[in-house]
Amino acid sequence: MLRKLRRLLPLIGLLLLISMSAAAQAQSSRNLVPGTPLSGTLDNTNNIVQVYTLVGSAGQSIALTAANTLSVPMALALTDAAGATVAQIVDDDLSGDVTLTAVLPAPGVYYVTVFKAAGVGSIGVLDFTITLASEGETPLPTATPSAPTVDAVEALLTATLPPLSEVTAAPETAASPAPFVNSTGITITLAWNSSNDLDLEVRDPVGGSLYWTTPTVNSGGSLSPNVNQGCGVTNAANPTETAVWLPGGVPVGSYEILVYFQEACAGSAPQTFTINVVANGTTLTPVTGTLLPEQTFVTSFIIDADGAASLTGLAGIVDEQILPAPAAQILANAVPAAVGTAITGTITNAQPYQAYQFQSSANEVVSITMQATSGSLDTYLALLDAGGAIVRFNDDLAPGVTDSALNDVLLPNSGTYTVVATRYAKAIGGTEGDYTLTISSASAGLPEAFLALPRGSLEVRLLWNTAADLQLLLRDAAGDSVFDDRPQILSGAILGADGNVNCRAPQGNTAFSYIYYPQTIQPRLGSYEVEVWYQNACGETRPTTFSLFIILNGREVYSATAQPLPGERFLTSFTIGADGTAQPSDGGIYRGLASLDYQSQVENASVIVPGVPANGSITPDNKFDVYVFDGQAGDRVDIAMNATSGTLDTTLYLVGPRGSQLAENDDVVPGVNKNSLIPNFTLPETGRYIIIATHFGALYGGTIGTYTLNLTVTPAA
Repeated sequence: MLRKLRRLLPLIGLLLLISMSAAAQAQSSRNLVPGTPLSGTLDNTNNIVQVYTLVGSAGQSIALTAANTLSVPMALALTDAAGATVAQIVDDDLSGDVTLTAVLPAPGVYYVTVFKAAGVGSIGVLDFTITLASEGETPLPTATPSAPTVDAVEALLTATLPPLSEVTAAPETAASPAPFVNSTGITITLAWNSSNDLDLEVRDPVGGSLYWTTPTVNSGGSLSPNVNQGCGVTNAANPTETAVWLPGGVPVGSYEILVYFQEACAGSAPQTFTINVVANGTTLTPVTGTLLPEQTFVTSFIIDADGAASLTGLAGIVDEQILPAPAAQILANAVPAAVGTAITGTITNAQPYQAYQFQSSANEVVSITMQATSGSLDTYLALLDAGGAIVRFNDDLAPGVTDSALNDVLLPNSGTYTVVATRYAKAIGGTEGDYTLTISSASAGLPEAFLALPRGSLEVRLLWNTAADLQLLLRDAAGDSVFDDRPQILSGAILGADGNVNCRAPQGNTAFSYIYYPQTIQPRLGSYEVEVWYQNACGETRPTTFSLFIILNGREVYSATAQPLPGERFLTSFTIGADGTAQPSDGGIYRGLASLDYQSQVENASVIVPGVPANGSITPDNKFDVYVFDGQAGDRVDIAMNATSGTLDTTLYLVGPRGSQLAENDDVVPGVNKNSLIPNFTLPETGRYIIIATHFGALYGGTIGTYTLNLTVTPAA
């Protein structure tokens, strides 16, 4: 019987469907087979929807009929494995039965959602049957259903539907979906022997990711509750986490298993664990590993088209800065690539990377993107210079976005550069799929004067987009600073360009400043600090965005883009070691104490005794020290922090018993005395006070050295 289609439910119904999706996914036997009716029950509490699955082939015509004996109108929705709607229908004739017909657009698993039509909420329990009729190839029994995604349900509730005669199969995507195979199910168990917080993640071949934040996936998998989460509620001495695909259709291909050591709740590390996999009746060899906190372990297994399961043999601890193969091998296997032209490729367990080479001029700025287009691929990009050193790398474009991008990379030298297109965990990873890669150049808009800047052994380059005056400053390992008021210092650093100093009108659309050491001078070992100060808006009303690049001997040390407000300072630092390489520190807009996580150290802080000096040191690995003392309301205190060695530019903060900042000081006499002093401060209440001893820039500062801290207390009268 031909039935009209209309909007199936009010939008408020979306909330009900979402809230019940987990219950729908928990059903254990809802696999539709042609000619075999299945029974179901709808109610207004725990069974607002029921979800069934079927496996079909491309071009197959199907008819789904749901019927009940109370003449209650029902609705049906058919979605594919990605949650996209294929067809939907509602019983407008109030006959109690409804039939949905469709042509399946591709092979794979499909989901059928059954629910009561709008306006029949007063009907409580409703028993029904659903039957699949098929023309063409008979579908196989399938996996336990997963509820449609939130996006699919929302589209179902809000779309204006065409007449039934216009409902057609969705177009096929560029890449064919992975085939499914009937199986007895999959069970993956992570086990360890302590209350430490470990997390399990399993990525299926069609892009689903079972994790504690996503405990179900469209392919039918589900994950047990998270164990020992955040060390808040610890389990027994032998906790487990388990991922399960119940018997039915499962995707063919590579399944990646990840283990994250989130936190050592028991205080014990390293942590040993075991992964057990049973796939389609085959028990695979257990995989064991050992992790330190914040490390990640990865391994994988494959289900073949005939249902056979086997380990890939790929396993290990993930290191983001390790290439998928030796650099020389990557360079030798690279193929030429044209800038501005999209490139397509495929990553598999057998071929975990592809390499592409292009030619560049010095000071060229390029951007590179890598987007997955099929399968489970979690992309990773690296850019190598002519010698095979990593210039820059990226795993995820943004939190939750597994595509990759290298934006605005300043290439310091003319010559050949190599793009490595690979995946997370690279050679030992388990995700596979197709991708599109694009290399683009943004150098056309750069001033000729910038492109002609002299080369240096150490270079600090700053570019921005407005007429504002941004001051660039480099403080060397001896504590000496080069900037627009001091264009050259004894260590050899030179200010080669000073941007829009004193609101000088920029030439062109891009302003720039440049500090460098000539190539004949190697900068000394030690800690360096770079500061960008938004000194004057110069009447500029547009937001000012800058890009900062630090390059040592032709290799990028640090890069960042920021949008400061007038008066704000951006700081970062780096340390040149004995091996001639530089290790960068964090960078950001300096907002004082807010950048320091001092609260976590208060419990174990040193108690400073009035009149007894405390000695400490600020290093690249120790940005601040925390001290406490007990004070009485009305007491007057003097707190002095004096540098005793190195380049240390001290800074002091005083925090009260209620956690608020009460006082701070950077320089005793600005520009003259870089020591810090909080003098003659009256304590407002009785309680425990906190002193934070740090350097200018707090988390982002780069000066280092030893210091002495003195506390003097004058009791209240």
